[in-house]
Order: sequence, then structure tokens, then C-alpha cells
Amino acid sequence: MTPLISIIIPVYNLENHIERCVESLVGQSYQNIEIILVNDGSTDNSGVICDNLKNTDSRIIVIHQSNAGVSKARNNALDIMYGDYVTFVDGDDYVSPDFIETLYNAISSTGADISTCGHFRVNYDGTMIRVYNNSDDDNEIITLDGKNSLKNMFYGKICSASSGSKLYNKKLFSSLRYPDYVMGEDTFVVYHAFRQASLIAHTNKPLYYYIQHEMSVTNKKSNYFKFYDYVRLYDHILSCDEFLNNKDYFLALANRLIENNFWVYMKLRNCTGMYLLEKKHIEANIKKYRKYVINNPLAEPRVRAACMLSYGGMKTLNFVYDKIIN
Repeated sequence: MTPLISIIIPVYNLENHIERCVESLVGQSYQNIEIILVNDGSTDNSGVICDNLKNTDSRIIVIHQSNAGVSKARNNALDIMYGDYVTFVDGDDYVSPDFIETLYNAISSTGADISTCGHFRVNYDGTMIRVYNNSDDDNEIITLDGKNSLKNMFYGKICSASSGSKLYNKKLFSSLRYPDYVMGEDTFVVYHAFRQASLIAHTNKPLYYYIQHEMSVTNKKSNYFKFYDYVRLYDHILSCDEFLNNKDYFLALANRLIENNFWVYMKLRNCTGMYLLEKKHIEANIKKYRKYVINNPLAEPRVRAACMLSYGGMKTLNFVYDKIIN
């Protein structure tokens, strides 16, 4: 008997997308699954659609909750799931028919605690961009321990920091839950799951389709302050990471930390509030860690350039960003 695999899907006002998502999962070549739809207080017809989908397949479970956000939705599903393994899919995304089978086979053939796959970014106009193509062979599996998987992820290699496009052994969630972040909650969970994993199997095949929406939370100016959660996230990582004494790992983490702090700083400039304390916090992070990025040949050139410009002050950096980058 193949293990039961739980698929957790938070749903909020996705009446135009959730059926496609669920259809891609019901049709999986790996059939021993449970699909947990969590209707997070939707104000459109999403809740009704979820209930109708439940009536079409006995493997579908529906939870209705008052609007509390994606983290709470996923946590509630984690509390009631029965699967030996679990994966997360956003309700507006969809997956290939062999998504579960490929990820499970990668785990069963290697003894890994987690498997990952590549994905496509589907743009507003329907065009697709393949992300994380690590090999010429789509069937290749690269195995790394948790530390080296994180190091590669911090450099933007091997796999994304999204909790989707991955399959996890349920034991990793015995005490792990999503935090109360609006942004960065995925990276929080991936980080802590990878820390626990003795081995991670990275498959090269792109199996997950991540939909870009023009009016998503990441594209609304009114939501820009929520990006500050990414600063909170990396402060948290620095407070608990047992790998910091490893030089190569630390340099990778510093690269991602600096990149995120610069990015959030530029977002905060477009907020209606001043957020002076938050900006000072970011500036302190940049001053503390920029030297490690400037001297790191593996860091992205644009991040290294931003670090060097920051020595002239944030006003200089803002001017160059506005004239050249933005």
C-alpha cells in the first residue's frame, strides 16, 4: 500500500481559479491522496465551490474558517491531516499530473525527508518562465543535506523558498507551524523543515505552475509595509541558526539577508507612513553585513554593487536606484 499524501490548499476569494487547481490534483497519477481545502472566510463563491468539489471526490476535505490568513489556514489543515507526507499548493496555482508521483519517488528512492521540484512562473499574459533548471536531465535527482540545501537556496539556486513545489515527511511538522507573518511565512517553514532534514532530494523536473497576478499582495502599494516581515524573518534566522559558524553557509545567508533588506527598504519608500524605526533597523543590518557580500564572489553583482553604493549613504543608493534600476 502506498503512503497517504496530504495536499493542503488555502482558499480565499479564488472562485475563478480553485476548480482548475483541484482538477490538477484529482487527476494525479499517484492516487492515494487527501486534498484539504481550507476556505479562509471567502466573500465570493469560493466556499460553495469547495463544497461542490467535495461532493465529486471522497478524497476532498473542506474546512471553513473565519478569515485569518494563509498561515492559520495551513496550520488548521496540518492539525487534522492523516497523511504520511504533506505538500502545499496555493489555490490559484496548479500542478502537472505526475507532481505527487515524482516527488514521492524521489523520497522513496533516496531515503530523503523532503523532495523538491522545479516550477514554471506563469505571467499575466500566459507566457511561462522555467525556474530552477539545475541540469540538462529532467530525471536527475540531486541529494544534499539540510545545511547545503539552505546554502544553495540562499543563493537562489537548486530550489525556491516557497513551501509549495515540495513534499515533506509529516514528522517535520510535529512541532513546526506557520508563523503570524503576512509575507515570508513560506520561507520560515522551508527554513525550519530543511534544518531538520537529514537529506533532501532535489528533482530537476518542473512540475508546479506558479501564477503571477497583477493585483496580488506583492504588487499592491498599500501592502508594502507587510514586506517588513522579511526583515523579521532573517532576524529570526540569525537568532537560532546553528550553521552560522560555517563560513560558506554564513556568506550565503548574509547574501540573502542583505538582498531582502535592500528590497524591503525600497518598498518602504512607497508607503504612506514614515516607518523611521524600521528603516533604521534595515540600515543597521546593511551596515553590519554588507562587507561580507562585497567580498563574496558568489553574491549577485547587483547586490554587491548596492552594498558598495550604500557606503555613500542611502540617499546615494536611492538616487542610483531611481535613475538606473527603477
